[in-house]
Amino acid sequence: MTENKIVVSVQTSVDGRLAAEGGALDWLQVKDELHAHFVEVHRTAGMFVYGRNTYAGMASYWPTADGAPFLVEYGKVWTAMPKLVFSRTLESADWNTTVVRELDALEEHRRTAAGDLYVIGSPQLIHALAEPDLVDAYEIYVHPVALGSGPSLFETRQDLTLTAARTFDNNVVKLEYRR
Repeated sequence: MTENKIVVSVQTSVDGRLAAEGGALDWLQVKDELHAHFVEVHRTAGMFVYGRNTYAGMASYWPTADGAPFLVEYGKVWTAMPKLVFSRTLESADWNTTVVRELDALEEHRRTAAGDLYVIGSPQLIHALAEPDLVDAYEIYVHPVALGSGPSLFETRQDLTLTAARTFDNNVVKLEYRR
């Protein structure tokens, strides 16, 4: 049996920022092709993994997403997917979510999940996973904007190998790296 991977799947600015100062995400340029891609790829995940703040944002939006068909479809993927949230303050969470306190809990979920664990957003969690070299792969969606400040994707050196690249909607580039 192949071990599930821990995949960091994030959207960044060209200067490697995961959000603008104050957490704003109004710079993201997710259009039809990219959104359809997220539905396709994330539906095959075994589990979504978040920090508390990113989970709160996702939980406030995706369960009731409406409008364009791909928004509704991703909402269905999100609500059905098992989720793991790392938090020292959150006591419980809805939407098929388990709350854990320590990184040690990740290995059990890695063994038992139905597929790869996708860490989405969550800069502090990504940094905590990168430090002990727990990340197997990065899927970085680079948007054509420089933010200048905000949380950064990397805080420590990561030697990576590019395995694939793809452009969506003629403006967002997906770079896939493995460790």
